[in-house]
Amino acid sequence: MRTRSLPAAGAALILGLAAQGAAADSPPNFDVGVTCRAAAKLGGGVDASLAYKGCMQDENVAATTLRRNWSRYAQKNRDTCLAQGLSPMPSYVEILTCIEMYDEAGALSRSQGGTGGGPAVPVIERRSPQPAGPAN
Repeated sequence: MRTRSLPAAGAALILGLAAQGAAADSPPNFDVGVTCRAAAKLGGGVDASLAYKGCMQDENVAATTLRRNWSRYAQKNRDTCLAQGLSPMPSYVEILTCIEMYDEAGALSRSQGGTGGGPAVPVIERRSPQPAGPAN
């Protein structure tokens, strides 16, 4: 009997969760406690208990915001941001931040005459190089 390696199994789980959340009317449910415990260990001298509590509070607020507004977000943004927010550790804060950046970029694009379909891309005006003048 052949078994999958842990990385392959983890990737399959992440892809499965992303597909479930992307197709659903709400973001996927996952245990962010794992993420917050890992973050608390990397606190850099901050009280681990305090870091964990702050992380969990941020994750819970982000999860509530995502659930409340999920259907308003563009499908392609949800897909992209789910993939980003699930790896390497699941985070509702990462997903929400990603979606907010896409929304703001789309609004900026629309305000500049674009369709708002994606992130705004600044237009850089190209200038011909000027001939060098005599050195002083």
